[in-house]
Amino acid sequence: MIKRNFLAVLMPLFLSSSCSVNAMEIYNKNGNKVDIYGELNPLYFYSHSNDPFLLNSLGNYTHFTFGMYSRSDINQFISGYFSFEYKPKFCTYNEKIYVNSTKNDIDLSYVGLDLGKWGTIDYGRNYGVMYYAKQFTDKAFDNSENITLHEDDNFLVGRANGLLTYHNKNLSGYIKGLELTLQHQSYYNKENMFLSDKYNDSWGTSLRYNTDFGFTLVGSAFFSPYDNTRNKVNLENHWVKSYGIGWNYSFHNVSVSGFYGHSKNSAASFIKNHCIYDVLDNIEIAGSYDFNNGLKSSIGYIKSFGTEYSFGQNIKNAKSATLNNHINLIVTYNFNKNFVANFHYKLNLLKNFPVNSNSELSHYFDNCVGAGFSYIF
Repeated sequence: MIKRNFLAVLMPLFLSSSCSVNAMEIYNKNGNKVDIYGELNPLYFYSHSNDPFLLNSLGNYTHFTFGMYSRSDINQFISGYFSFEYKPKFCTYNEKIYVNSTKNDIDLSYVGLDLGKWGTIDYGRNYGVMYYAKQFTDKAFDNSENITLHEDDNFLVGRANGLLTYHNKNLSGYIKGLELTLQHQSYYNKENMFLSDKYNDSWGTSLRYNTDFGFTLVGSAFFSPYDNTRNKVNLENHWVKSYGIGWNYSFHNVSVSGFYGHSKNSAASFIKNHCIYDVLDNIEIAGSYDFNNGLKSSIGYIKSFGTEYSFGQNIKNAKSATLNNHINLIVTYNFNKNFVANFHYKLNLLKNFPVNSNSELSHYFDNCVGAGFSYIF
């Protein structure tokens, strides 16, 4: 009862997005420009179940991010650019609770060419096309949460290595507001849950349309054929396939967004290790509000479904279960452009373990609270 009253009091206040990163220009001369940015975020998380005042420590999730962006004019038509973002590990995350405990220290590292109205093309570690559809609701959830279609190094879902990306705004000037992205990743040499062999190259695309009245719609999809060269059976049904649709509407200080994603044969290691679900559906809704006095808030709701099946089984006969069902509340207060306080609360609506889940994950089903400060430059 205390938890419900607590939510009822705070709900009107918690509508918003996290603070944006402010880049600092350190060099700009003769067509060459270098910007740097960073964030130091001491952050601690705790969980509670029946008694909201009895907290169990989930650990220290302090992180530091440092980024650099450089751009250089080659001639009046073409420019080169480079982006790098690094996140060193300050602490060891609880591997039973959070999927990003072994996350790559380098978040971004790519180099590319800007061809003017004909678009940009770059190669390296970058965002996969699924992030383009999910980015509007992404800030309403904590980076360390085990939610589907949220992970890095998982085909073209989050950040990934070896991405060749072509991006074109306004379709080279022919259709205002329409943005096209094409993406390719060299073969994905990582174990699948049922078939521990490699996949062929991944291919993805994303279309985004920006209207003049604040509404944006994005659709993303990718696939990765399974390598049949070592197998005697047709594995077309076990290709990695994923698609998502995201939207956002912004009006003055209010922003409302949503996301629906479907994924087959690309479940993250957390789900593979603790459940046997590899067909995933994800629904997210988020709202944000900026009070214009330094206070920003957001509320996000997510529900994820997993379908259980074994190799060779007809997916129509498979069982399904709810993997995520919770509300996230995030409040930030900007003392100035560099110093920000933040508060996180996760109200878990999922109280029963999915079939075949690991009983050691009890804290994963608790409510969680977190607080910290950020220094941004």
